[in-house]
Amino acid sequence: MFRILWPAAMAALLLIAPGVSTAATVAQNKTYGIDLANMDLGVSPRADFYRFANGGWLEKTEIPEDKSSYGTFTELYDITLEQLLTILDEAVTGDRALAPDSDEAKAVRMWQQGVDVEARNALGLTPIEPFLAEIAAIADLPAYHEFQHGAMFLGLSGSLPIGVGPDLRDSGTNAVYLGGPWLGLPNRDYYLEEGNAAVQESYIATNAKFLERLGTDPATARDAAQAVYDLEAAFAATTLTREEEQDPELSYNPLTITELQTRFPEMDWQSYLDELEISGTERLIATQIDYLDQLAGILEQTPIETLRDYLRLQLLWNFHNNLDLELEETAFVFLQSLGGQPDMPPIDERALGQTSGLMGDALGKLYVAEHFPPQAKAEMENLVANIVSAFGNRLERNEWMTPETREKALAKLATLRVKVGYPDEWETYEDVEIGESYADSVISAANASLRESLAEAGLPVDREEWGMNAQTANAYYSPLNNEIVFPAAILQSPFFDYRADPASNYGAIGFIIGHEITHGFDLQGSRFDEEGNLAEWWTAADRERFEALNQDLVAQYDAIEVLPDLFVNGQITVTENVADLGGVETAYDALQAVLAEEPAGATYGEFTPEQRFFVAAATVWRGEIREEALITRVRSGVHAPPEVRASQPLRNVDAFFNAFEIVEGDPMYLAPSERVRIW
Repeated sequence: MFRILWPAAMAALLLIAPGVSTAATVAQNKTYGIDLANMDLGVSPRADFYRFANGGWLEKTEIPEDKSSYGTFTELYDITLEQLLTILDEAVTGDRALAPDSDEAKAVRMWQQGVDVEARNALGLTPIEPFLAEIAAIADLPAYHEFQHGAMFLGLSGSLPIGVGPDLRDSGTNAVYLGGPWLGLPNRDYYLEEGNAAVQESYIATNAKFLERLGTDPATARDAAQAVYDLEAAFAATTLTREEEQDPELSYNPLTITELQTRFPEMDWQSYLDELEISGTERLIATQIDYLDQLAGILEQTPIETLRDYLRLQLLWNFHNNLDLELEETAFVFLQSLGGQPDMPPIDERALGQTSGLMGDALGKLYVAEHFPPQAKAEMENLVANIVSAFGNRLERNEWMTPETREKALAKLATLRVKVGYPDEWETYEDVEIGESYADSVISAANASLRESLAEAGLPVDREEWGMNAQTANAYYSPLNNEIVFPAAILQSPFFDYRADPASNYGAIGFIIGHEITHGFDLQGSRFDEEGNLAEWWTAADRERFEALNQDLVAQYDAIEVLPDLFVNGQITVTENVADLGGVETAYDALQAVLAEEPAGATYGEFTPEQRFFVAAATVWRGEIREEALITRVRSGVHAPPEVRASQPLRNVDAFFNAFEIVEGDPMYLAPSERVRIW
């Protein structure tokens, strides 16, 4: 609901490779590990490894009408979704007993409000009418700035949002951050670069429809929507480019309250902080310093009615899925221009997403008790330890890093925190009130979370806190906490199965573990030391060699064309591409260490363990994606498209070519001189 992002801070030949059988192998390993029915054994791995590993899945998979893409992560999301909806349904019917005043019961009631479309439609925009009245009362710029003092409690970030998070240079202490503008399009490039006219038009048209809902006549609404778009474009032009955002130093601009008052005197900063109940802070960290310096001039040139419309539209976008169905359907027309999906997800799924985001641990407790056995946690922790060890060995063998930097890198790895499954201590929601309407309950939960976060300003960082809920099918690395986190939901098939063979697990979840570890040493993660502080701990020579290797990978990905004249942006995706490469190499090494300990003659069917590993690795990122969503991903995302992620990292790994005897002349071949080796 509150969209504020703070800096840290994705020719077939009918040949079969040696050691690869067809029908005889299909019958094996149907339950645990790689699923041979998802492969296409009629395609040579030397010609098209992506199709060899995933062809069966691609043939039988269609993107659901309510999704813009579908892949392994989406499959897991759907599995988790069904698990959660079953839990919620059982709670509603009484088949699952919950204490009436428990956090879990609150979450169930919020979800029930979300799926009650009749009640939501009957209320319409009524729940936000008081907020709209406050916006309408803004008469001039001083009033606009005064309104911002409490805007965040209305679900608005306005033009000068404040948030609290770990200090980049003192990661054990929470600092106060001053963010950049709210933008309705995915990023600044959508306003400033050519080729986005269709998305821009859809956005303006949708905003005009929103303003019509508020009583503005169509012609006036269209002009007003255009004016707001122009305002956002002016804001966007002052913000960091996506390339600049990769350098955390540029987002770290500490200013004392006095300096801030001098730099932007239009805002009463102390009153703003007092309204947010932030006391005792002596400075704020501006993440968009050029924007801050140019904001006053932009606002002075903007009619007050346009500023009011800017706030009104923020409000409607932030509440579009909490009010009536008409508002959701209006917003969805624009979202289609980004993703291409014909239909909205079902109402129970949409409401679950909101509830899980706002009361995640309440649902997480129910989810873990039902779906995360102790054996899975123990096996995963052992697997992570093996891959951490393998990454350490790669650091020891690294040929381009000096001993001075290597020693510090090993120290950082040694202090890496690992979180698996769920937090030791669940978050509680005693301040959340389930109101008379869905929107009331949502704003109560959002504000409870906001107040809790703001109250942490100046306090020690709680390093046991999780940034994802247990029911989230994803994983992450936090540079400020130097930790890798794997929620329970990602620790199930097809990524992980404690009953599967090592090659399948190391190729799938092991690849992801290695990916997250590598993030601690990528272009951004390497800017943070073992304690999570922004610091330069590399020698200048090591940094230069490292950046040159990254540029080699940038050039490799820049040459990949995913649609006519649409190429992967190697620079924007470089940290993820480096993590993919480091992840698969590290997981492979860890598997070799495990296999060395196995009894002689251990077998897993007619595929070798090495072959099974690379097949599993290629399934991690497999996916189907609509053209609109592919364009959006390339233009706004930090991950390469699915097929690229599933195959390109492997083409840089020598062991991949050895496993399938891929040689010069094969379509999958990449000359050794062109393979990039970083970690």
